[in-house]
Amino acid sequence: MSRFARGILLTLLCAGVSVMLFAEDAKQPPADAPAIKEKLDFYRKRLREYRLFVEGRGDKPCEFNEDPLTRWDNPISQNADGMMFLWTDRGRPVVLMNSHFNFPTQYWGRTFVSLTNRPIEMRHGNQQFWKPRLPGSPFRPLDDAKPPSDKASARLVQMRNIAKEFQVICNWGGKGKSDWQMRLLPTPLHRYQVLEEGVVDGAMFGYVQSGPEAVLLLEARQTPAGLQWHYSASRCTTYRIRFARHDTTVAEFPHLDEWVNTEPFFPIRVPLKDYPFGNPFEKAKQAPSK
Repeated sequence: MSRFARGILLTLLCAGVSVMLFAEDAKQPPADAPAIKEKLDFYRKRLREYRLFVEGRGDKPCEFNEDPLTRWDNPISQNADGMMFLWTDRGRPVVLMNSHFNFPTQYWGRTFVSLTNRPIEMRHGNQQFWKPRLPGSPFRPLDDAKPPSDKASARLVQMRNIAKEFQVICNWGGKGKSDWQMRLLPTPLHRYQVLEEGVVDGAMFGYVQSGPEAVLLLEARQTPAGLQWHYSASRCTTYRIRFARHDTTVAEFPHLDEWVNTEPFFPIRVPLKDYPFGNPFEKAKQAPSK
């Protein structure tokens, strides 16, 4: 483990934050831990068939991080097995994927989001699956923020505070629905460092309703003027999303009814007839009303 990674781990432990994002207690596994592992293995097997390539990196595929960044279920929409996965290049986020299984339709929904300004291509086997013609959301300097600290532990505190300054409003549920303010997950979904690209520290924060509807990337970059913060805001949903900071809109994404595999945001739903697990919402559906 690198000095940087040890420093991050120590910081999280000292702050009393579990580094296991989807385990409530590292010492006491959840009662359904075997079922969780079976479900993870079920989806991992399918996701390993996808390979992601970044232009300029030759034939070396990006790394698929097999442990979900977070997990959730939504009994209202009957979406289960909600998981967010990540592909990285030397630790730096390239593509994230929101995933869920919808019981009424028996469809596996996946939403792929490009987080890079480089051309990418995802292949399924030898076939092209997704090739955005445009880059993901751009990084912009955060000019009015205090410069990044030279200590990793202090930068984590800074990044959390910066993430709190952003308000994420989602027209959750679709057109004609009310706007909701998303809740910030205080622990970064992912933290990284790519010194050869001038990224001294980076973190990805999620804003959630049930699962993440949007993410914010923060990077402390080495520049001629010293360390400076840069940020990138991305949607993870087809619903309308608005990012604001200090009551000023900094990024906005419209509601989507259609999408194609040449865009940096690509949802896809496919039938999953071999899903072997039961409906976790069945008991709630059958419960008598009071």
